[in-house]
Amino acid sequence: MFREYNDKDGKVMTREEVQQLPPEKLSERSGLPLKIIPDYESLYDAVAEMMIEVILSKKGEKVTMILPVGPTQQYPVFARKVKEKSVDCKNLWTFNMDEFLDRNGRTIPEDHPMSFKGDMMSNFFSLIPPELRMPASQMYFPRYDNFDKINDAFDKHAPDGVDLCLAAVGPEGHIAFNEDPNFGHVEVTEEEYLEDRTRLVLVKTSTVDMDALVAGCGDRQAIPPFAVTIGPHDILKAKRTEVVFFAGRWHRTSLRETLFRKPTMRFPGSLLKLRKTKDGPLTKQDITIWTTPVEAGPVFSKTMS
Repeated sequence: MFREYNDKDGKVMTREEVQQLPPEKLSERSGLPLKIIPDYESLYDAVAEMMIEVILSKKGEKVTMILPVGPTQQYPVFARKVKEKSVDCKNLWTFNMDEFLDRNGRTIPEDHPMSFKGDMMSNFFSLIPPELRMPASQMYFPRYDNFDKINDAFDKHAPDGVDLCLAAVGPEGHIAFNEDPNFGHVEVTEEEYLEDRTRLVLVKTSTVDMDALVAGCGDRQAIPPFAVTIGPHDILKAKRTEVVFFAGRWHRTSLRETLFRKPTMRFPGSLLKLRKTKDGPLTKQDITIWTTPVEAGPVFSKTMS
């Protein structure tokens, strides 16, 4: 597959050059802010603090956020900080990025071990003190049967884009469950893809393998085969996008592809560098990358021992 890489000045880079670039040169060559935090505990604390700052900056006005399940370790820290600082979240509106569906295309139950809603309720929302927590009606979770409801909520509460999109990028470049939409007999143009909103997707091989290793004890059959995801249309409208790379050495390639690859639906994470304006063309967006020295290291191959 053809891949094109460029630095901030438009200079063409080889894939090998991108992969071997020293960590201290990543921000300089990409032109994008890169926050390399010393350790994971500090990383999640910093991300949680950034989320708090977004809420406080609105001074009581409505705040809208797109939130992932992965990473999640910042959420308990956020809830603790909300309690410690008495941060009023009553006017916070959240949109979960995605959710798994079973083999019949139905939303998996909240008590399923892979349920994203179950994880968010247990490890995030329920930890926020009731007197500071937003009502459940302001927490949006995509399901198999509410695509239009989610889209309408974006149009109503974030017509110009959410205030914050917190994201990660998978090994094939997926953001939420948005991978390259072309497979088999399905052919999608870039223009069509950029207009995609909440929809059903097939969970593809690399995501199944990754989730099986991380969450399923290596059992691929434990991973639901379908998912519902919000689409590039609403993700790329975000006024502010913060991308967290947190999963160790396997995240090194996707970090560098996100920074330097020419924006393409073939690697959706590269599209995060663009923003969809309400009525105009795509424009450049200065996303911020958050990570640790582990993920920021150079890419190399090594025989397993």
